[in-house]
Amino acid sequence: MPFDNLSTDTEQGYLADGLTEDLTTELARIPGLFVISRNAAFTFKDKPRLPSDVSTQLGVRYILEGSLRRTGGQMRINANSSTP
Repeated sequence: MPFDNLSTDTEQGYLADGLTEDLTTELARIPGLFVISRNAAFTFKDKPRLPSDVSTQLGVRYILEGSLRRTGGQMRINANSSTP
């Protein structure tokens, strides 16, 4: 799922989007791992979502979601996976 931008600067959203794209690309390189496309993931951006609904709609078993927060010169990235 697209990572959420939790910083107070809404223009930092490009960092969260870039992180989502990079993770999608790297995870897709793992043999035997089914990864949905970037476009499919971004259809859920900025929408309330339940993992069970997303997994049903996309036909996936695991969901990776997270957030990015940048304050000054520091950045905090949180990621977690869930099974609906």
